[in-house]
Amino acid sequence: MNVYVIVFLTLLFQISLKGNIMLVTLTGLHLEASPTILGILLALGSLFPMLLASYAGRLSDRIAINYLLAIGMIGAALSLFVPYFFHNHLYVLLAVQLSFGLFQILTVVSSQNLIGTVSTSATRAKNYGIYTLSVSIANLIGPLIVGGAIDFFHYRIAYMVLGIFAVIPGVFFLFIPIRKKKATLKESVEERSFLQLLFHPQLKQVFITSGVILTGVGLFEFYFPIYTDSLGLSASIIGVLVSINACAFILSRLLMHVLQRKFTSAQIIGGCLLIAGATFFFMPFVTTVPLLALLSFIMGLGLGCCQPLSIVMAYDHSPAGHTGEVLGIRLTVNKAVQFTVPILFGSISFLGFFPIFWFNTILFVLSGRSLLQPLKKSKT
Repeated sequence: MNVYVIVFLTLLFQISLKGNIMLVTLTGLHLEASPTILGILLALGSLFPMLLASYAGRLSDRIAINYLLAIGMIGAALSLFVPYFFHNHLYVLLAVQLSFGLFQILTVVSSQNLIGTVSTSATRAKNYGIYTLSVSIANLIGPLIVGGAIDFFHYRIAYMVLGIFAVIPGVFFLFIPIRKKKATLKESVEERSFLQLLFHPQLKQVFITSGVILTGVGLFEFYFPIYTDSLGLSASIIGVLVSINACAFILSRLLMHVLQRKFTSAQIIGGCLLIAGATFFFMPFVTTVPLLALLSFIMGLGLGCCQPLSIVMAYDHSPAGHTGEVLGIRLTVNKAVQFTVPILFGSISFLGFFPIFWFNTILFVLSGRSLLQPLKKSKT
């Protein structure tokens, strides 16, 4: 199957995935949920992915990937259709987030494993770059669609639209068989336990770095809509500001190959974390739309290269026959962060936005310096 076809179909699903992150936050605010409930609401979408990502990856190594993609996409779509009929109840949103999280992890792990499977060692970095670029495009389109649907129609219409974006590629994958190319499969398969893979020497740093990156992404996705809503901005304006962040993601990923010619992956990620950390520092001081747009764009530039590089590193360092499982463990770490961050920081929201944003500044600066430290030592 052509990689561009795969990327286009997964792009449609990613629009629903990225749009849902903003939609569930704004819907919760519309229903007057407290910051703690909002945190729980967003975290529930990461509960099943945190628990089952490794198992989903193992499934993608063992059975037909197109069936997993179809089940995940169609199941996620059905979950998004529910608020169209029951849109005024928080407990319905809680159930929808749980269900959506369960089905979306099948899709995300399987699509990442499929991209690696249909690629060769020479094209893998390029193809993952294309895949993550499509995710950034979805992050641009999703919030725009959600903001427009809320302002011009209703929250329930926004859920229906996102559900349609999810179900269309699911139907395609249901009837399109996909066979793994034998040339891309590693010849020998050695059984490894979850803990052996989690603490694998070459993979441990990848998992830690990925968790740090997702902490920043999670805080931005959760608190930026809340912060901008507290400033009195409309859903459409918030959607535009989030989409500007996605535009910067797209630009940074287009420039990623240029950076890779001059710097190592660790150096690129370390520098990007420092940029993003500085942006979080200034965020709570900014209240005007133009400056918020500028910070959103800089944040996107800072984090844009990090995720695709961490995916490539995880795939390339995975033991034979465990690529999907390793990608699943990476997502387990990511989802554990995404599950913890909204609950933890939602419960301390009474402290204001300063400590929340500055916590991420400290985390990013320390992590970025640790990645750049080997470079400084080598120069001395």
